[in-house]
Amino acid sequence: SEKTTSAPDTSSLLPPRQLNPDSVVIKTVLVRFPAEAIGDLEEQVWRLSNEAVTDIVLRQRLDQNGLRAGVIMGDFPSMIRQQLDQTAEKQRTDALEHAGLAADVDNRSLSMQCRAGRRKDLLVKPELSDPLTVLSTLDGQHVSGNTFDRATVLFDLRVLPHGDGSATINLTPEVQHGEQRQTFVHSDFGTRAEMRRSVQRWSELKISAKLTPGQVLIVSSSTPAKALGSTFFVSKTAEHTEERVLLLVRLAESQLDDLFAPEVVQQAQAMAER
Repeated sequence: SEKTTSAPDTSSLLPPRQLNPDSVVIKTVLVRFPAEAIGDLEEQVWRLSNEAVTDIVLRQRLDQNGLRAGVIMGDFPSMIRQQLDQTAEKQRTDALEHAGLAADVDNRSLSMQCRAGRRKDLLVKPELSDPLTVLSTLDGQHVSGNTFDRATVLFDLRVLPHGDGSATINLTPEVQHGEQRQTFVHSDFGTRAEMRRSVQRWSELKISAKLTPGQVLIVSSSTPAKALGSTFFVSKTAEHTEERVLLLVRLAESQLDDLFAPEVVQQAQAMAER
């Protein structure tokens, strides 16, 4: 009888994954909590977080628009860890969760390799079938409202790595909407045509926080949910209930080292400032 032999496992012989010198690895996840857990989030998550990572003027502006952000201090909150474990179990056993159809916010985790200053889309809600009305304010007194068709809710994520291994995470809220149209994009390499949708961007609400490796930035809605906080962080489920959403952003890995490669640090900073 013929003998068959399996091919040897060569996975260990593959070269390790290479990152660009100015790259960092960011891990993100959107965690959904039932409405009855909102009070516990205040007690068990926000009280363990440092919201002073953003300056007081920005914190006031975020609060006026129903947003809050902070960096988790000390031990990772058990409430979030338990919800992540429950989510992982549901994704194995629940067909809607597995397909990302259980709610308008997909709670699967992502790992992104980010170059210094380069844009990454951090999706919160994929294209919505119903028109989306968004309320916002610049001064806390005058409220403006816009209604968008085929809206996609997301953050423009950009990272600036520093030579000590830390990195500044920048998140700017956006809504992309309507049909794609041809636009002309200008860059250092010339002008090119691209198909793009219209964008509503809230640059004055850009969240900026410096993280060391392993630290986690959390962003969510204030309580009660309102304005942009409601748009981004209140999720509607397939059962027509509402859930509160927390965005977790963790700095997982950085390449920069100002001791051994200071010129790469300078190049990364120059690239991020373009």
